[in-house]
Amino acid sequence: MIFDIDGTLVDTNPSHIEAWRRAFARFDFPIPPERIRVEVGKGGDLLVPSILGEELETKCGDALRKAQKEEFLQIAERVHFQVFPQVPELFEALRERGIRTALATSSDKKHLQATIRSAGLDLARLAGELITKDDADASKPAPDLILAALEKLDAGPTECAIVGDTIYDGQAAQAAGVAFIAVLSGCTTEAELLKAGACGVWRDTSHIYAELDRVLEIASLAAATH
Repeated sequence: MIFDIDGTLVDTNPSHIEAWRRAFARFDFPIPPERIRVEVGKGGDLLVPSILGEELETKCGDALRKAQKEEFLQIAERVHFQVFPQVPELFEALRERGIRTALATSSDKKHLQATIRSAGLDLARLAGELITKDDADASKPAPDLILAALEKLDAGPTECAIVGDTIYDGQAAQAAGVAFIAVLSGCTTEAELLKAGACGVWRDTSHIYAELDRVLEIASLAAATH
């Protein structure tokens, strides 16, 4: 089972949105949070041109991404990111069932370490494998992160599912041929997640933990149809 991190395991989406808002504001782009919210889950290489267009991406995309990273790291130093309920218990339950796990995030390692420090939980130690932006050529919704996770897990697409909170997790899952288990702990509605291909939608990690055997059964059935 492959897990997204932001909005799935840790409540960081509001901070990512605020960091992007501040970064855009540095360059005199007054982008409202609600416009940024619908782009959360993409890599920054796709988020900037989606909001500003290709011309401004070429002109200041790299600088905007650098500014967003700086703003996010500053926020992470001051804010205690909340880990969603029963995350360690969920990974332990998966281990007990003999299910290997991986983390797959569009963040780079510096972003991830800042998230881990703020959350006070070493997420990387919970899972068997860790895949970051540095391991993929393209960010979500491209399937590269998931394909890298499959390679590290030495598993085929029909043997895996990804747990995520955005439509971009769903689009990446569909492109990689794996089942998509969705949670509502991010910024996305149930209807949007189902439209993006979710085989089921749960409230958060504690809801998945409480219904783990059912979740695994549904994911297995969905994987068999890919």
